[in-house]
Amino acid sequence: MDKTAFNVLNRKHLIALFKSGDKRSRALGFELEHILLHKGTNAPVSYDEPGGVHDVLERLAPYYEHRHYEGDNIIGLSREGAVISIEPAAQLEISAGPFRKVQEIEEAYLKFRSELDPILEEFGLETPMLGYNPSACAKDLKLVPKYRYECMTRFLGAQAYDGICMMRGTGSLQISIDYRDEQDALRKLRIAEIIAPILALICDNSPIFEGEERKVNIVRTAIWSGMKQDRVGTIPGSLAPDFSFADYADYILTREAVLVPDENAEGGWRYVANQTFDEVYADREMTRAELEHALSMVWPDARLKNFVEIRPSDAMPFEYCLAYAVLISALFYSDRNLGVLESLLASVGEDEVRAAKEALMEKGYGAQIYGRPVDFWADMLMVLASGSIELDEWIYLEPLSSMVRYRFTLAEIWPRMMEKRTMMPAGSPAAPVIGVVPRYDFEWTGLAISDGYLSGLLETGAVPIVLPTTSDPAHIKRLVAACDGFLIPGGQDIDPTWYGAQRKPGTHRSASARDAMEQALVKAAIAADKPILGICRGMQSLNVALGGTLHQDIRADHEELALQHVQGRPFDMPAHMVDVVEDSLLASCVGATRLGVNTIHHQSVDKLGEGLVVSAVSPDDGVIEGIELPSASFVVGVQWHPEHMWRTRPHSKRLFKALVDAAIAAHERK
Repeated sequence: MDKTAFNVLNRKHLIALFKSGDKRSRALGFELEHILLHKGTNAPVSYDEPGGVHDVLERLAPYYEHRHYEGDNIIGLSREGAVISIEPAAQLEISAGPFRKVQEIEEAYLKFRSELDPILEEFGLETPMLGYNPSACAKDLKLVPKYRYECMTRFLGAQAYDGICMMRGTGSLQISIDYRDEQDALRKLRIAEIIAPILALICDNSPIFEGEERKVNIVRTAIWSGMKQDRVGTIPGSLAPDFSFADYADYILTREAVLVPDENAEGGWRYVANQTFDEVYADREMTRAELEHALSMVWPDARLKNFVEIRPSDAMPFEYCLAYAVLISALFYSDRNLGVLESLLASVGEDEVRAAKEALMEKGYGAQIYGRPVDFWADMLMVLASGSIELDEWIYLEPLSSMVRYRFTLAEIWPRMMEKRTMMPAGSPAAPVIGVVPRYDFEWTGLAISDGYLSGLLETGAVPIVLPTTSDPAHIKRLVAACDGFLIPGGQDIDPTWYGAQRKPGTHRSASARDAMEQALVKAAIAADKPILGICRGMQSLNVALGGTLHQDIRADHEELALQHVQGRPFDMPAHMVDVVEDSLLASCVGATRLGVNTIHHQSVDKLGEGLVVSAVSPDDGVIEGIELPSASFVVGVQWHPEHMWRTRPHSKRLFKALVDAAIAAHERK
């Protein structure tokens, strides 16, 4: 046979391998990588150090039927339904399945952790369940002794440093799904590739990149985007409706092979660099193992074997992994959901997917992709999944659905969880208690409060407590006596009847219980000379409680407004400037008379309440941005949102500190 004939034969073998995946089952495969660190120091863990990954594998081995070696080095373990392996920088991976239900994934993983965790504890190790190693640069992470990884480092590292980051720094979660036939497989592959950027955002869990706070969102996607795109990202041509198994086989066989199995070569592998698989095997038929190896040497957002593997997610804490498995199962095992996604995304091409990734890297939940805000697409995935989940699996989706609902990611909250909070300002005998008014998402169904308010107060030396919602005078009196100061945060619109107006078009839903509480609380706190900081709606509530009025919709009342006062994400970036009145209390709080602020409001102060004065305005359109009560020791309101900015903008942190200092003074007056 000539070379062309062998190429055709190997292509047929690949197509046959794909067709062997045709099945009616709805199983899930599960792969999760674990970055290991030393407890206390967060130092990375290498393979061959004492108490390192080699020793962990040796201690795990009795639980498994088979050990796998490269030379004298143990590199993996296996038993029915589960394989333990190591990634290039000693990330520990469990691959398990197939499973019919998410409860089976849970049982298998918990069994694995019951075996692993005592060993980690013994060696003083832990796994942070992050998508990128938080402790070191990728180049400084030591490779495990696998010749395959040496070859890949030599090849990919020469192309771009991102290749080193991909291999050594990342930890991923991958879910595999079945397909019925070729049409179903390629439909699922196509949809998975298009929604991959959205899935990456939902599962974004890489707050640290190369030892520093990340500069972009979805770091994993950014790394893949920085590599040579011949084997990552979106498979060329795969979004076309006529893409076939044969086209995918051609894609695989024309990739540079890098290395191939060879029993006669060092470590059982032969380095072939930029020869393609077609070129390496031009003179013979490929074995099943060689075909499977070729399939493993591409890393697109979704890839085809005899199943479809969906790959954009970071590693996450296990409850989020289970939620992701449920999400993927519900989306891809429902013909209705696939049909909805296919119809909405039919016009999306490879350029649009690349543009979506760029927008999400820059703006996260503030991005527009595929002609709509990413919020729309994330919400839609959750709605579609929720309508297709079996009753006994519904609760598993909650961790991801809550994050989507409130537009945050694990990567965003990780720095907050890691903050070291002093709890007490220097020289203070005790931290003051600040009462924080909660908000309702829907009245009587539960309370909510943004972490930014609480962490900002903690960081500046207070103990914040979330107040019960009540307008009963006796309860209000007790709350005022118990607290040294109060923070009234943002939230829903105030019912216009509180300031003697009729509701106009554009006024949003109000929360009557909160309205009533704040009217009583503000008056009682001022009477007791307890400090108050009102933020956004909180400032408006101060004004209304003292007899002032509001513009119910500033665009309707002021068509000449120069600014858009409802910015998109990210909320920690300033959207416009404000001028602060010189010699005002607010100016002394923030330490400036002009500053950049964020903005998320459609109402504003109109007529001032009794005794209040304006302390800040937007110079572009005159909207009132700050008020204060000179007759009180500390009553200040601002229209912007320092709770989103205190970590990055000193003026916002100083504002929280001013409230805390005023509360300390109030405590000392008791």
